[in-house]
Amino acid sequence: MSLNSLIRWLKPREMVFFDLLESAADNVLEAAKYFESGVLTDHPGQWEDFRRAMKELEHKGDTITHQIIDRLDSTFVTPIEREDILHLAHALDDVLDDLDAIADRLVLYNVKTMLPEFRELASMNVAGCQQLAHLVRSLRNMSNPEEIRRRIREVSELENRTDAVYHSALSALFSNNPDPIKLIKWKELFDTLESAVDRIDHAAKVVGSTVMKNA
Repeated sequence: MSLNSLIRWLKPREMVFFDLLESAADNVLEAAKYFESGVLTDHPGQWEDFRRAMKELEHKGDTITHQIIDRLDSTFVTPIEREDILHLAHALDDVLDDLDAIADRLVLYNVKTMLPEFRELASMNVAGCQQLAHLVRSLRNMSNPEEIRRRIREVSELENRTDAVYHSALSALFSNNPDPIKLIKWKELFDTLESAVDRIDHAAKVVGSTVMKNA
């Protein structure tokens, strides 16, 4: 057992931080799945309901983040460094913020039909959030660092594939769309969804660096 592991085992722990981080990751995954289910359909009349549901999930995420911050303010000893807890909490919240922002814009821009590349990115976002939920759960005991590294690599590879789809979608937009307003709208939507996957990759790396510190 390493010195860091021994110290972690000996000192009192506030295990609630793992509960809260896992709840945050599960909420992000739920939002990603709901987002995917919404963009896989072409029912523009339902965007208002879709936006309300996404907003509820975003508010739930904010509540969990505030609970984490409040706990950090009142806790002397944390199971992992408080900076890492806070960093990961904000990283998870950032993913949710991007999805919520897109839901707002689908209503604002009165989107009638989904583009296939956007649906593909939404599915890739779900895959990334599934990996992220597993990674956050691994922080509780950090017993399998090789599996953690594998999942982080898979998220990184997913982010690279996302970039390829994103660039292909932009190329098609600029090549085939003479309507500048539609082009601007869709570019912003693609930018924000691609950003969400980037944030998943960032959150996965936060887990990786935390595990390295505590190995």
